This record gives sequence, structure tokens and C-alpha cells, in this order.
Amino acid sequence: MDFDAIILTGGTGQRLGGVDKAALRVDGTSLLERTLDAVSAAQGVVLVGGRQAGDADERITVVREQPAGGGPAAAIGAGVNALDGSSSVVVVVACDMPGIASAIPVLLHALASTPEADGVLARDGHQIQYLVGAHRSAAMRAAVQSHDTLHGSSVRALMDALALHVVDVPTGSTADIDTWEDAATAGASLDSTGDA
Repeated sequence: MDFDAIILTGGTGQRLGGVDKAALRVDGTSLLERTLDAVSAAQGVVLVGGRQAGDADERITVVREQPAGGGPAAAIGAGVNALDGSSSVVVVVACDMPGIASAIPVLLHALASTPEADGVLARDGHQIQYLVGAHRSAAMRAAVQSHDTLHGSSVRALMDALALHVVDVPTGSTADIDTWEDAATAGASLDSTGDA
């Protein structure tokens, strides 16, 4: 299935003391690199939040929601507006989930198998992840355009009009890193040696 990807790289990292979560490393690979690898089959990739990818890749566009700091719904809107519309599906994912690679194919398969759905969201155990999903590009674009502004809006409000299905993904695949405790559990650190 052809798809584009929007990777959310913003966030203040307040509970990590302002540390850039995308730069945290697991097994020597940054969270951003791991997320890019997870969507390596994407036709186009939009990084939202101003975070640059390590290597130049003509598939990657870097944007920022305007005004900056508008939250994840505004970031998704900026990502959708940066897509060229050539793919019928867009995967949305935050960049702070080390195990995300195992969830992406499950979501894509579920969307392909559910033609009546506008999108599918990941459920990891009892947790539904609104920042991990695969969506029909046209439906997502219509949802974004139906709001005068997404600054400060919730992702649930953005997706409220979409016909969404919830899909179980591998346990732990969407576990995110918000705190140093989360980082320790995931084996994440600021450098490749494991030193925080």
C-alpha cells in the first residue's frame, strides 16, 4: 500500500528537563532514526517540529506548525498541508516510541482490510494511541480543513468527524518516552554508550 508519513518531532520534553526526545538513543540509534526506519516504505515523509533528519533524503520535508507550540493537532495539520497528495494513505506517528516499527504494518493491513474506515488507530493493551494511526489522506485533509485553527486543539477534536477503527498492535510497540523512568525502561539514553 502506497503511503506517506507524518512524524511528530516537537514537544517541549518538560518531564525530561527539556531534553530533545528525538535525539535519545536506543541501541545506538536515535528515536527519530528508529521512527524513520519504521516508515522507510513511505513515498514521502513530513517531519513536523523543525527537527532535521540526520541524512539528506529527498523524500523528507521539514515543517513547523504556525504559530509554533500549537500542540499535536496543529502539528498534524501542518504535516497534512505539506503533503503533495499523491498517496491515498497517511501514517501519523510520534517520534518517541522505540518499538513503533512492529505497529506500522499492522495498521496498514487493517486499513486496507477495512474500506469503510477513514482511518485506524493503534490500541496497545488498554491504551488507544491517537498519535499512532493510518488514515485515508483525503479524509484527514478534509478533517484538517474543517477547522479554522488547530492551535491548542486536541487530536481527538481533530479526528472527531472521522470514521475510525481501533486496531490491536503488538504489546509495547507504542510505549512512549515521556520521563526518565520511561527512558530507563526502554534502555534510552542521550548517547550511544548508554550514559544519560
